[in-house]
Amino acid sequence: MDSKVVWQLSEEDLNEIQDLFERKIAIENLIKIVNLKDGDIYEKLIKDYGKITREFQQWWDIKSSQYKWEGTNWWVDFTKSQVLTRI
Repeated sequence: MDSKVVWQLSEEDLNEIQDLFERKIAIENLIKIVNLKDGDIYEKLIKDYGKITREFQQWWDIKSSQYKWEGTNWWVDFTKSQVLTRI
């Protein structure tokens, strides 16, 4: 798969998206292991997951509009602090 760098992230932008990404993955993993019988905990996780996925998507919407990124299917290379898209 060929990719193209569309943006070099600032340290602040990188920290924001990395935090959102890590929180999203953590909640996804917790949902996998929490038993549905633990209704209160499960419902809290689902609520938190909805919130974090909205925040995650808002970050992409705001930054792509602000920086006028090419393409529509972006991802972050956290080791290089870059936003990439397919070419």
